[in-house]
Amino acid sequence: MRKSLWLLTIMSVSILGACQNDSNPTAESTSLAEKTSVPTNQNNENATIIFTSGVRNGITRGDKHNYFAVEGIAEGYDHVTTIIEGTAVDFRDTNNTWGFDYPYPGPSVKTEITFTTDTSISYGDTGIALAELEHDSYITITFVPNDDPIVTQPSFKVNEGESQSFSNDTAGISELVTITSIKEIDAIAALNPLGDKLLEVKIDYVNNGTAETYIAPNYFTAVDGDGKFLPLRYTHFWLHTVAPGQSFTDTAYFDISGDGPYSVQFFDGAWLDLDGTTSPVNNL
Repeated sequence: MRKSLWLLTIMSVSILGACQNDSNPTAESTSLAEKTSVPTNQNNENATIIFTSGVRNGITRGDKHNYFAVEGIAEGYDHVTTIIEGTAVDFRDTNNTWGFDYPYPGPSVKTEITFTTDTSISYGDTGIALAELEHDSYITITFVPNDDPIVTQPSFKVNEGESQSFSNDTAGISELVTITSIKEIDAIAALNPLGDKLLEVKIDYVNNGTAETYIAPNYFTAVDGDGKFLPLRYTHFWLHTVAPGQSFTDTAYFDISGDGPYSVQFFDGAWLDLDGTTSPVNNL
């Protein structure tokens, strides 16, 4: 992962929904925590991971921006891997001090997040069964979202389909990003969606720099019209290692958990979807 998360907001102004947002959940509302039943090891006194901040009674909560920030100790291990929905979505080095921290944007629904020291797991792995990990190597907590987060506005806006460059001369990074399509689609059953609609985001990426880069779908964070983060479909996960001069095209999917217009954050600007189409969204 990047050592810092920059924001580039990719706006979709064409999808105006009629669903009830997550701050007013209904009996039909679904969360990743409710859909996923996994062993948690929350009370395992022998677990290799001990949380020192940000977790109480197995729960971490979104801050004013709906980020969650947990800190912990994994004595004797050089990194900790994070798992959501059976996918290794990130990792943190302990830097020989055995400590780690994990500041990250949280979705608008309750979500089970597992941290593990199991060395058989690598960033980007999918289909991970927690029951097959070393019993003491992992612990699962529940993220509870902030229902009224502070919304960060984009620094600039361009049209959907236009390319935008981002660079860091010191790090040798020069990236050309294009969002070619932002649209609501019917849910894909194989992705185990929370509702009957998904937000589909098609991405073109070119590495014009001199350094190798790593890009995954959780580098893109979708938000609804109220500024709440949409849950990423971790069941469709990819990790691209992009050498200088190389490129890729891929798709990210997000559950629709609130009204539009929608945006997909990545760095500090915004692509506008000017299609003008409106349609209802599903009610999670």
